[in-house]
Amino acid sequence: GLGRPALSHEEETQRAAAQRPETKEREMANKVENMVSVLRQWQKIERESMSATAKISEETNSTLIRILMDIIRHDSHMHHRVQQFLIDSVTKENVTVTRDDVVAIWDSIEEHDKLEKQTIKLAEELKEQAWTPVHKLLLDYLLRDESKHDALLMQLDEFKADMSRSSGA
Repeated sequence: GLGRPALSHEEETQRAAAQRPETKEREMANKVENMVSVLRQWQKIERESMSATAKISEETNSTLIRILMDIIRHDSHMHHRVQQFLIDSVTKENVTVTRDDVVAIWDSIEEHDKLEKQTIKLAEELKEQAWTPVHKLLLDYLLRDESKHDALLMQLDEFKADMSRSSGA
């Protein structure tokens, strides 16, 4: 007959899922499970990257290539640590930060941020004066990395402001 058009497999699956809604707890458990699974895959890739960059460093005579591989290996190591922190935050214990935690170190954070801004200024000045591709490449890397640190501190400042707003302080 001329009934409704046939549903695609995806539409049938979505309709069936809508008819048996999962509990909020199950939805959250699924999110956690997915997050942990993806982070573990990512960690595996980071470990492979660390091995590959170590191998490349051993195979080359170029000091530039060695320093670049060291940078990538170090970043991969830090990524792996952050990924583990994220996994632990959903499988072991929640991350808690109180206003008092932030207030206790805020003066030191602001002093550090001033230093970060100084290094950015120095990197910008030197990069403008760089005359070789190697210098330009490495100064650009340093500038980006210092800028990334500054951005992290700005995010922490926004986090602090959000905490103050939510507490009414």
